[in-house]
Amino acid sequence: MKKNCLAFLTVLLIILLFSQSTTGAASPLSNKVDGMLGFSPPNGTEVKASSEYSTYIAKNVIDGKLKNEWNAGTYRGTIELKFPEAIEFNFVHISTAAEPIRSVTYQIYGLKDGTWTAISAKETQALSERFNTPPPVKVTQGVYEGIKIEGDGGSSWLAIDEITLGSFEYIKLNGSITGTTATLNWNTINDATGYKLQYGTESGKYTDSITVEGKDSSTYKVPNLEFGKTYYFQIVAIFHGVETVISNEVALTINNDNTETPTPEQPAGDRAILVVTMTTGLEKEFDLSMKEVNSFIDWYETKQAGSGKASYAIDKHDNNKGPFKSRKDYILFDRVLTFEVSEY
Repeated sequence: MKKNCLAFLTVLLIILLFSQSTTGAASPLSNKVDGMLGFSPPNGTEVKASSEYSTYIAKNVIDGKLKNEWNAGTYRGTIELKFPEAIEFNFVHISTAAEPIRSVTYQIYGLKDGTWTAISAKETQALSERFNTPPPVKVTQGVYEGIKIEGDGGSSWLAIDEITLGSFEYIKLNGSITGTTATLNWNTINDATGYKLQYGTESGKYTDSITVEGKDSSTYKVPNLEFGKTYYFQIVAIFHGVETVISNEVALTINNDNTETPTPEQPAGDRAILVVTMTTGLEKEFDLSMKEVNSFIDWYETKQAGSGKASYAIDKHDNNKGPFKSRKDYILFDRVLTFEVSEY
């Protein structure tokens, strides 16, 4: 009997030790909040606020429930979160309650070795409705024992619904040029619901943008770029309408190295006659290289899919050339009825 009891106690002890070991190995950040990036602070996090109003207590900011806020009962206030163990992250996501609708300002501090240090700049966010989840606040990447948020509620009392933490993934953008078409490729980001490709002819200044639908989208072609220009591209991950992760910038130049040699007077093979029939019945005929024909087809199919420029310029080369340096025929997409390609 004693041997059986001893064996039972031994097995029970092993089970308890294994259970503790498994629990201790779990990630401190594992609980998601619907509609927010990152994770809730871990269980055991201590929350303290500079003030509280009625039942809108400080602990509401980590209860995993939106629309259940902490209210400072005053225009400015602070809230502190101290974690049971240090956590590494590089953004803090704050869901905010606002009534009336207004702008709020935050600055975030990180706790290391008992000292609070600013880990974000002051950031003002314009709120558009009663409950808001604006973009996350980027902070200095690091391992912190806690965070403190200093807030200014503007024209009304400071209130915060929920706080989550996390680390942005990195988007690596690559690009290449074929003719006048830029092909962009990037790695997908977890939780992204889509992407925005933006570009322009000045670094950091993007005059055009394209919405790329689908969380698994990772490539896009931009046709009909202009010769002799350098374009700068950047991709932005979208999370339910909120811009989050931003990629590196890629510069691509459209030059003669990417295009065919000038058309000789006599056809030299790998060419075609492109006949474009307009909606008016007028036919336009062009003697082009296959690269030019394919570029035209790429433009047409891209525009038919809903993006790209409304017109396409076809270089007439030496055909019908008068006392001009060059002549181009601009084809309008909505005026094209059919087109025919005859290779020779």
